[in-house]
Amino acid sequence: MDFHLPSHVSFGFLGERAVALDLDADRYLLIAPGEAAALASLSDHDANYHGTGCIAKFESLLRRRLIASGDGKAVAPVVADALLYSALEAAPARRRVPLVEVAGYRASAGLHLRLFGLKATVARWRRLRTRYRQRRVMDYEGEAAVSVAQAYARARVLLPARRLCVPDSFALASLLWRRGIAADVHFGVRLNPFMAHAWVQRGDLLLSDKLNTVAEYSPVFRL
Repeated sequence: MDFHLPSHVSFGFLGERAVALDLDADRYLLIAPGEAAALASLSDHDANYHGTGCIAKFESLLRRRLIASGDGKAVAPVVADALLYSALEAAPARRRVPLVEVAGYRASAGLHLRLFGLKATVARWRRLRTRYRQRRVMDYEGEAAVSVAQAYARARVLLPARRLCVPDSFALASLLWRRGIAADVHFGVRLNPFMAHAWVQRGDLLLSDKLNTVAEYSPVFRL
């Protein structure tokens, strides 16, 4: 029997355990070592999971709606490039981003999250990314990403809204995409104690935080 990853689920491994983000439930789910091993076997296309008893092996994952039977999206963990640099720790650039633009994107992200929840907000930002993907990619895109990230950080200091990693990451991503600069929004988690964080990166370049802020987090979702 074949299995697939439901569209509302993403996950990442943390040692012998795994954590999933369920967008339908708007929550993180801790996956025990046995279930994580089953996910790993699916991720590795391990032929040993086929045959007698395979349903029993995965029934817990099926019951929790972390996987589904049949063809569909491959069961694979979220991975991200190892971060080597941070735009916020690079030499200052002179690019400016209008404060009204920063305020608009930050307010829009915060409002959508409050009114419609994470799943609908992610869907909207996916549409935004698709729309802006048609724009010309800028020359020296990496340098442009650094300068936009720094400009966002400077403008953000002037906004009264509370700093929250999810709406701030969506807002920064919007600024980048609108300018034809590719970047990804990641959600990550750490254990003992459990904590979650969201950030924006482009390859090995961190755009939303200093490196030590994100170092302990493993990605479980990518937009």
